[in-house]
Parts: sequence; structure tokens; C-alpha cells
Amino acid sequence: MICFAKQNYTLLEEKPFLIVTKDAVLCKVFLIPSKWFDVLRLKVGFPIVADLAQAIKENGHSPAAFQLDYSIDGLIFNLWVEPSDDLYHISFDLSNKKPYAARKRSINRYQMLVEAANDIIYETDTKGRFTYVNPKAVEVTGFSKSELLSRTYHELIREDYKEQVQAFYRNQLAEGNSSTYLEFPMVTKDNESLWIGQNVQILEDEEGILGMMSVARDITERYDSDRLIRFSEEKYRGIIQNLQFGLLEVNLDEEILFVNEAMCTITGYKPDELIGKVASMVLIPEHTKEIIDKEHEKRAEGVASVYEVQLNHKDGHPIWCLISGAPNYDLNGVRIGSLGIHMDITGKKRDEQELLYTRSRLNKYKQGLQLLNEITSNPDITGHDQIKQGLEIAANYLELPIGIISEINNDDYTVKEYFLEEDNGSLFVGQKFDFRKTYCDITYKMDSKIAVSHFSQSQFAGHPAYDLFGLESYIGTAYFVNGEKRGTVNFSSSEPRGVDFDSYDLEFIDLFAKFIGFIQGNLENEAELASERENLKLRNKKLSDNQRYLRAINGFVTKLLTKEDIGEIAWEIAENVIEEFGYEDCVIYILNEEENCLDQLAAYGPKMAKDRTVVNPIKIKFGQGIVGSVAKSGIAEIIADTSLDERYVVDDAIRLSEITVPIIADGRVIGVIDSEHVDKNFFNNEHLATLTTIANLASNRLKNAKAKRQQLRAEKELRENETKLRTIINSALDAIITINQEGKITEWNPQAEVIFGWRPDEVVGQSLTQNVIPSRHKNAHSDGMTNYFKTGHGPVLNQRIEISAMRKDGQEFPIELAILPIIRNGIHSFTAFARDITLQKEVQAEMEKALTKERELNELKSRFVSMTSHEFRTPLTTIKQNADLISFKLENQLPQHFEEYSKYLKRIESEIDRVTSLMNDILTLGKIEAGRVEIRKQHSDLVAFVSKLIDQQTLFRSDQRTVELKISGVPQPVDIDQQLFEHVLSNLVSNALKYSEGKENPLITLNFQKIKKVVMTVRDYGIGIPLKDQKGLFNSFYRATNVRNIQGSGLGLSIVKQFVEMHGGSIEVKSDVDQGCEFIVEIPYS
Repeated sequence: MICFAKQNYTLLEEKPFLIVTKDAVLCKVFLIPSKWFDVLRLKVGFPIVADLAQAIKENGHSPAAFQLDYSIDGLIFNLWVEPSDDLYHISFDLSNKKPYAARKRSINRYQMLVEAANDIIYETDTKGRFTYVNPKAVEVTGFSKSELLSRTYHELIREDYKEQVQAFYRNQLAEGNSSTYLEFPMVTKDNESLWIGQNVQILEDEEGILGMMSVARDITERYDSDRLIRFSEEKYRGIIQNLQFGLLEVNLDEEILFVNEAMCTITGYKPDELIGKVASMVLIPEHTKEIIDKEHEKRAEGVASVYEVQLNHKDGHPIWCLISGAPNYDLNGVRIGSLGIHMDITGKKRDEQELLYTRSRLNKYKQGLQLLNEITSNPDITGHDQIKQGLEIAANYLELPIGIISEINNDDYTVKEYFLEEDNGSLFVGQKFDFRKTYCDITYKMDSKIAVSHFSQSQFAGHPAYDLFGLESYIGTAYFVNGEKRGTVNFSSSEPRGVDFDSYDLEFIDLFAKFIGFIQGNLENEAELASERENLKLRNKKLSDNQRYLRAINGFVTKLLTKEDIGEIAWEIAENVIEEFGYEDCVIYILNEEENCLDQLAAYGPKMAKDRTVVNPIKIKFGQGIVGSVAKSGIAEIIADTSLDERYVVDDAIRLSEITVPIIADGRVIGVIDSEHVDKNFFNNEHLATLTTIANLASNRLKNAKAKRQQLRAEKELRENETKLRTIINSALDAIITINQEGKITEWNPQAEVIFGWRPDEVVGQSLTQNVIPSRHKNAHSDGMTNYFKTGHGPVLNQRIEISAMRKDGQEFPIELAILPIIRNGIHSFTAFARDITLQKEVQAEMEKALTKERELNELKSRFVSMTSHEFRTPLTTIKQNADLISFKLENQLPQHFEEYSKYLKRIESEIDRVTSLMNDILTLGKIEAGRVEIRKQHSDLVAFVSKLIDQQTLFRSDQRTVELKISGVPQPVDIDQQLFEHVLSNLVSNALKYSEGKENPLITLNFQKIKKVVMTVRDYGIGIPLKDQKGLFNSFYRATNVRNIQGSGLGLSIVKQFVEMHGGSIEVKSDVDQGCEFIVEIPYS
């Protein structure tokens, strides 16, 4: 590149010149008229005319400058040539050229037009001096015409643009550009900056360049507007170019108008490779165009959307983009195209596809392992069958039709097992091959697994096995049996595999080889160990039993030493020791001397709860049942068949054999270990010896723990009793006064202060005779004390007497008094309980009067109820008979009116029955209150009794409803008065049906699982009973508030309760509104 020294702003070299290389190639031109370009055939970068080049070379051997005259096409050029190292500087001598003024063309013909023009028009010579300015130039610049003509145009250019503008026009003159346009700022006479847009044309003739003519216009307003627009455009262009997402703008014909750098990065194209192209032709693959067309339809409808689509990268590979597309509008709201923001999601898609592939391969791998695991975990499949089935599973997994397990011995390759998708007889077990001519030779030599999906295109294509077998795909590895390399497992196909083997395939065949080695090893080991196993089996069992026995005993003894609580010791026996010996049930009983029975303290098996509690614990009387008998005799027993032993007591379930061992300490039975089993003849002498040992080891610890437990319980009870006694004394409604053997007060409770008026600090330490005993009784009190100490007896001790006492104010009042003598450690004291009975005496008198009157009223009520009931029966019977007669007459004599009046007759009959039932209930209640109802119990089958009553109550019901019956436990006979109990059950069943119309059938449950009583529940699913009504439910004439218009007297449940209690039983109810009712009746068996 040729560089020139910077020139002065106001001066330009007036001579035209050329710069050419030593090879005559034109490098630079300056002030060359356009006509000379044609004549001299000048073009930068190309050689100059040949004869001129030859002339310069001939004269340019020396470094000195020289003059050269050159003529062409009638023109003569005087040239001055200055050689340098590798260039020639050729200038044109214009000394004979006419001056500018003489050569200037006449402008008279357009001078008037220029003078009147609204644009700035001026001319300059080649040095930039003004040679002409029009009035508009004078007006805009503020200079006079003479001032302008004495200046150069450079002086009017703003300082920061002078160099740039001079370089621009120097370049125009140098390159001979006939016309140019430039915008730049100029400075007026008032130092105001204006922007002008200027067209400059070179003025020239055949002799050279004369100067320049300029036509300029004030563009300050447009420039400021454009500058703001450019600033805004540059700002948003910067945002768009730096946006991480690709931006693409297209017109309505899909021609690309704009792309940012991110879009180019995504697609691989440069901007000029995309702009102007049709987007669907460049970026959209064929199978994606349908999606794009649908999106274009949305844009046409003015709808924006987000979608995923596949595009083409410049290098041809597919790319995935998430596109947010939207329509683009002009200022008038007319759609002019679309804008799309593109996010490259190729990596995400690739990850998704890889994840799907990995997941599918992993699932396949998992399924293959599961299938292998199924056959290995199936005890019904032999080892040989496991190998055959495993071969098929592996072949299917690898999608290869041939699978072989070989045994290799030196150069012999023997088929141990095989699988053929289509078995054509070409393979058989025991078949032999030359090992060196098999693919397994490669596996053995490499000492690793190999997998080749296309053998003929692999490094092993020259192996003899390929020519012999022609197998294209192969995967194989060695397998080991008991640590010895035995052979190979391999799978193959005559066809190339569609896809390469992956890590899952290699991992699978490696695992399969271990699977084969393991099974083959087992088969061989089983044969070798068969006889030894039988011999060791008995010895190991015996040894194991002994070890387990000793371990259990040792462990038990060790733990026993750390246990002091009787419960912990019992649970230690039940949980840890018994489990070691294979028992399925064990209960530890401890003797309860207070109740003379055996309590279940710990249990192993069905009766054991998670929180170390016994499920439904029972008590067994001393001497009863097998457990009680052993506790009484102190001798262990084995019951081979409990069904033949009448002593057997069913606890949670029936079991057919039992072993019971006493726990004896100091010659006395303190507990029992009892175990049962569902099979007959289960227990033997070894079991007996084991439990006896455990019982002996535990006996002393249990004895000590039991004694400690009793001691702790006694101490606790003593503390509780003392606390309770103090609380009772302080909160008692009676005055409690204690005196010592000297007759002085030592205890004075708060009620004593209330009754007698003395504070404790006023009386404690004083003689009783000084405070509460009236004067007339003082001598008797002293005599009684003296007599007691002499004889040990006192006439007023240990009984309640009524006597007079004295308050602090001296008033005497009646009290009820009880005096108890107490001797502790040989020291006597007396505690008196005094109660103010002044009010009782008054009430007693009133009560005696009221009681006499009540007896008279009760007798009157009983007579009235009996008389009324009997009197009601007569008219009721008469009404019923007449209603029946009317019904009969109507039906036989006026049948046409019978149906019309029958409903009224039925209503009369129903009301008669209701009143009769009410009278019966009233009479029954009267008999109960009068004590005239006798109960006659008899042994009864309660199940049959209830079933019969259900049939009676429901057999002829029009709604077909019935009552369900459920039995729990083993039914036992029950002692009941069948007549009274029928009344009880009929009432409960009738209520259950009556108050649950349209609901689920009621349910009666008979539970025989309790030892002393049967529990009968009657459950319905009707309207229920509000909680507030349940308290008075069993009172006479009481009905719940929610019965509405359902008929009833309120007497039934009162009678039911009386009859149940007459049987020694109880009844309760559980219910809530709309939750149904459950009546629970408990009756003792006998």
C-alpha cells in the first residue's frame, strides 16, 4: 500500500501525477482528468500502456529524475519521472497550461438560474479557493461575497471535520471521481454550526482539472432527526445483536429481511447468506414445512405462538429451535411480515433422545436381569434348565439367533449347551470344533469380552472362523467355574447387527457369563457334595441345636443377671429364649397369691403385642386347667393331645399339644411356663428339659423380683394411703379428732373447726374435756378411759352413737360419734369421727312423715293402676268385638261399602292394640315396682332362642326386612327366664326396625368370648338418639326428642332395663343423631 505525507488543509499540489511500480502497474493517480484515463488507458492495479512503460524503463536505470515527452492520440504530455527503490513518481508538466480564468467556460447561459437558486452553489480551484459563490451561499454563511472569494472552502469546515472532508475531496481528485456527495458541518460567520449535504463535481477540460463545482443544501434539521433515529436504531440494533436468542424478520413472501448474530450462530450462516433468501427454502426441511405453514396461517390471523420445530444448519445437520413467532406491522397497522425469536434447544432435544434411549436400554437391561433372576430364584427349575432358559433369554436380549456355551480344553471346543432361533439340527450338545478356528479363539487370546457388529468390516475379518462359519455379528466372553476358566458364552448371527453393541450389552453378557459359571459350579458342586451333605446334615443339625441351646441359655443367664423387674424377666423368657428354640407360642404365668390365681405376665406368639403387653390376658384359678394343675402339683406335664384332656382351657385359639413347666423357688411354685402347638405330639423330652432348665435358672431371679415388686408396691401403697388419709381428713365432712392416751388432742381437722368453732392452735395439746364434752359427760369420759386401759374394752368404742357435744360458744348440739382405738408400737391413741346431725334430726322427722304419706300414695297408685287397667280392658274388648262385628257385617251384607270403611276399622283395631299394649306395659311396670314379678331361669340355647324370635318378628313383614345375626366365639348355654328375655329382645328388635325404616337391616351380635358372661348387641342404622336424651332413656314414659310422629309409650326400655337387671345383667346404649343405635346387653352364663 502506498502512503503519502499529510498535506496542508489550504493547499493541494496543482500538478497531476501517477505512481507506478517497477513492473509498470498503476498504484496511484491524482488530478488526472477523466479524458486522460481513456487516452492513457489508466486503471489502478493494472499495467499502464506498454510504450509508455517501455520508455520509462529505458530511461529509468539511474536514480536521478528525468524528463520524458510522450504523445498519444494527438496529445503531447511533458512528463517528469522520479525513480525510487521500487516505484516511479510521474508528474505532468503544466507550465504551458492556460490559466483557469482563460480556460473557464462561459456560464452566462445559466448564471441567472444559479443566482436565483435556493441551494448553495459555489466553485473552487484545485487549491480549494472560492472562485464563485451564489447569493444563497452568502446568505447561509453570513460572509460577504468578497470575504468568501478571499477564502478557501476548508476555512468554513468545522474543526473536527476538516481533515476528514479534505481527505474525502483529495481522494475524489486523486481517483478522478467526477461526482460525489458528502454531508459535513460548516461554521458560519457567527460561529454557528450547520450541517450541509453537498454534491461536488470535478471541473475539467482536455488540458486537465480546473477545480470543483459544489451544490449544497442546509440539512441541519434532517441531520438532527436522522441522528436521533440512528441513535435509537443503533441502541436497539445493539440489543438485538447481543440478544442470546436468534432473531429473524421476514416479509410476507418469507424473504429474510434481518437476522442477528445469535441467529447466524444457531444456523451457521452469515447475514449476507440469509438476507434476501426465502426462509423456508434455506432453513426449513421438507418434513417441517407443514408445521411452518400452519404457523404462517396463525400470523395471517394476527396470532402469536410458541412452538418447537426442526431447522437445517448450514452444514446440513438438523437443529431444533423453540420459536416465539409474532406478526409484524407497519405504522398503518398493515401486516408486513413476521418476527421470530429462536432458542436453540438442540442440546435439550439430544439429551431427551439420549435419555429416552438410555431409559429404554436400561429397561431392557432390567427386564433381562429380572428374567434371569426369575429362573434362578425358582426352586422348581433344575440347573440344566436354568442354563437352557438363560441362553434363550440372553439371545433374545441381544437380538441374536444363535447362543452357545462352550467348554474349551486345549484346542478342543465342545458345545455344552446351545440355543437356535430356528433349530435345523446343525448344532448338538457334545459337538466339537477346532478351537483355533472359532471366534472364541479371539476372546481367549485377548482375555476379554469382544463384540463385533459387522465382522467382515472389522479388524478380525481375516480370521479363519469367518470363512468357516460366515457369522457377521458376534459377542462373547469367557466364563469361570469355581475360579477356573472353563469356556465361553457367545452369541452370533449370519447378518450384520443393525446397531453397534453398547455398554449394556457388554455388561449383560459379562453378567450372563457369571450366571453360567455360578450355575455350572453349583451343578458340579452339588454332585460332589451330595453324600457329604447328608453326613454333615445330621451332625450340623445336632451341633446347631446344641449351639443354639447353649447360646440361648448363656444369653439368657447373662441378661437375667441385669434384670430385676419381674416383668422384664418374664418377657426375657417369652421373647428371646423361646424364640431361639422354635416355639410358636409361649405364655409366662406368675402366681397371684392374693387372688389365688395365675396371671398372664408375658407372651410370645399371637398373644404378644408390640408394646410388650399381653393381648386379652386371662387369669387361671390355682388348681384349675392344665396350667393351674401343674402350679398346684409342681410337676411338669406334656399333653400330647389336648382334645382328650378335659382340663384344657381355650385361650386365644385351640391348639392340640401343650407343655407346662412349673417355676419353683424355695420349694414353692411361683409361676408357670406354658407353650402350645397346633399339631398333636409336638413336644418331647428335649423340650421339657429345655424349659425345665430355663425355669430353674429364672426361679430365684423371679422370686427376688416378685418380693421386690411386692415391697415396692407396699411402700407405694403406704405413701398413697398416707397422702389419701391426710386428704380425706382435711376434706372430710366429719370432724376428725385424735387424742393420745393422756386424753390430750393431737389431731384437729378443718371440719372440726367448722363444727365446734375452735381453731387447731386453740385446742391441740388441750384435754378433750375442756373443749367439746359437756360438763355432764366429763366424768363418764374419764371413767371410760380408765376402764379401757384396765380391761382393754370400752362401751362406746368401735360403734356409732348419738350424743350431745358443745361448741366454743357453749351451745350443745346433737352429734353422731364413732371412736376407734389405735395401738401402734405399744402406744395407745383414739380417733373420733363426729358429725353434726342437727339438720338430719330435723329432716328425719320430716322424712318419717313424708315416708308414711308416700307409702299411702304408692298403695293408692298400685290399686288405681290395677283397677284402671282392668277397667280399660272391658271397654276395649267390647270396642274390638263390635269393630269385628261391624267388619263382618259390612263384608257379608254390604260388600260394596266394605273397602270404603275397612281402613277406618283397621285404624280402630290398631289403636285398640296400641292402648292394650300400653296397658300391659303399665301393668308390668306396676308388678315390677310392687315386687310381684318372679324370675324362673333355665338352661337355654341363646342362639336358637334369638333366631326363633327374629323369625317371629320379621316373617310376615310387608317390606321383607329382617334382622341379621352374627355369632362370635364358641356358643355356650345361658341361664335366662325365656318369657322375660323374650320381652327384652322383642322390644329391642321392634325398636330397631321401627326407628330405621328404609335403612340397612339391623344386626344382632352374640359374643361368647368373655369367660363369665355373654354380650348381646342390637345394632340399627336409623335415626339414632341425641346425646342429651340418653341419660333419661331408661326412665318410665321418657322418649327421645327426635322420634317425631313415630308411635311409642316410653315404657318399653324402662321394662327392658328392669328385666335385664333381674337377670344380674346390665344394658347400655351407644348412639348419636343419624348414626343409628347400639344397645349392649351383658348377661352372666349362670
